[in-house]
Parts: sequence; C-alpha cells; structure tokens
Amino acid sequence: MEEILNKVADLVSTLSPAQWCQSFFTLSAALILALQILPQDVRRAMMDYGPRRPKDGKSKSKKEDDEKQGFAVLRSFLKDLTEYGQVPHSWFMHFYITSVSLSGFWAWQYLTRGSVLRSIATWQDRAGRSSMSLEQVYIAWLLMALQGSRRLYESLFVFKPGSSPMWFIHWALGVAFYAVISLAVWIEGSSAILSCWDSPNQSLNIPRRLLSAVLFYSVAYFKQNQCHRHLASLKKYTLPTEGWFKYLICPHYTAECILYLAIAWIAAPPGELFNKSILTAVAFVAVNLGATAKGTKAWYENKFGSDKVADRWIMIPPVY
Repeated sequence: MEEILNKVADLVSTLSPAQWCQSFFTLSAALILALQILPQDVRRAMMDYGPRRPKDGKSKSKKEDDEKQGFAVLRSFLKDLTEYGQVPHSWFMHFYITSVSLSGFWAWQYLTRGSVLRSIATWQDRAGRSSMSLEQVYIAWLLMALQGSRRLYESLFVFKPGSSPMWFIHWALGVAFYAVISLAVWIEGSSAILSCWDSPNQSLNIPRRLLSAVLFYSVAYFKQNQCHRHLASLKKYTLPTEGWFKYLICPHYTAECILYLAIAWIAAPPGELFNKSILTAVAFVAVNLGATAKGTKAWYENKFGSDKVADRWIMIPPVY
C-alpha cells in the first residue's frame, strides 16, 4: 500500500498546479464533446435541465423514435440514472458563492502569506516556467472576483427563484469549475507572488494589455448583465428579443466566453499570447455553453417555430 501511495504522490507531483488546472478543463470539455455523439434522446436525458428537460411521453420526431428503438436499453438506463440526484436549478447560486468565497480566500492567503497559497505557489514555481507579473495577478484576480460577485448578486436579486430540476452532475461540475478557475487566474503568477513576499517594496507597472482587456471585459460584463435582466423580466418561457438576442440565441453565453478570454489575454505570461490555464477554461466554457445553447435553439424551434430563430446565430457569430 505504501508503494502505491508513493507512486500516486510521484504522479501528482509530475504535473504542476497549472497543468492540473489545464487538465481538468480539457478533460471536462472532452467529456461534454463526447456526450454529443450520443443519440439525441439519450443526450437530452443527460444534459438538459429546467424547462428543456425531456419528459416522458411520445417523441416529437421520427428521428427520436428511431434513436429510441436503436438504443432502448441504453436510453432506459440513462433516463433512470438521471432521475436520481435531481437538485433545484436555483442551486446555480452555489457556483457564485463558491467563486466569491474562493476569491476572498486567495486574497486572504496572499495578504497573510498563508501556508496553502505558499505551498501551491512553491510547487508551481519549481516548474520553472515564465510567470505573470504581480500586476497581472492583481488584475486577473479582481476581474474574476467582479464576475463572481455580479453573478451572485443576479442570483439573489435579479433572477426569479425557480424549482426546475437539474442533474446533480451539472451542479458538481459547475462548483468544480469555479473552484479550479479561482486558482487558475493566479497560478501562473506564482513566482511573482513569492518574489513579492521576499521583496515587498517592488514597484508596480501598468500592463500594456490593460486597456484592451478592460474594454472587452467591460462590454461583455455589462452586456451579460443586460441579457440576464431581460431574461428575468420575461413572462415564463417567452422568446427573448432585446439587445444581442436579436442576433444570437444565447448572447449571455457569448459574453461569458468574452469575459474569460479577456482575463486570459491580460494574464498571459511573457512571450505568450494567452494564459494557458485560463484559455483552457475558456475552451471548457465554450464547449459546455455551446452544447447548452444548441439545445436551447432546438427548444425554441419546437416551442415558437423555427422561423422565429432562423436568422440568429447560436452563440459565436459567424462560426456557430
């Protein structure tokens, strides 16, 4: 047993914390993509939540009927599986509680030179890779904290409380995402953090990318809030039509991707275009929300008619 534990410890130490973050986001995105090859009915049973979640009864298309016959056993198993562990959609709030709490935790660890941050930063520093500057760490942390705080505020005061269900796997993956990205926004600046602790009177410089990053971040930040307020103001299951919704099925998802891309841009270590740890998070967000947005479009088409959304991109114009 001791030998096995030593091998596990060696395996864990082989990768840096940044690489562990990147691995989590990459594998999670790969899992979401893998689910897309499943038959439509099976995929919907596993991924859809809220009003889009399929209900028992007759299929709405011949395609679904054919898929049900071909995968009857698998569909039955997965359908039964997803009926267990249902949690309210309102538990989305836990994502943002996690985000805000961990932003505060890492700030406290930095200010008090805490042992948790020191251990992780030292582990990352041993990898010997180029580091973000201290200014970049501050900015990336602040932008992430602002995003988490706004989303928590919206959950508390903008969105109407709902009890529509989602599978607990969605909830667990969301909590894990916000936990890992709270680490990813500063982990590639570990060397700068340790250096600051050793020499606390270092001068700070404005990063060259600050203006462009803040510009893109601000547009996405306020547009997402606008989208969320519009959605919250609608009568139940009404087709959204204001602002970016005129051109996109899920513009609030588009804004989410832009937000994280802006953070990846401002947090890039020297010689790199983007911060890889945050960029893999962007990839996961794009894949995860892209799959959800595709389901939303199909649901809109069934409920309101395909002509109502025919001229809208799903999430990323002019690609998707």
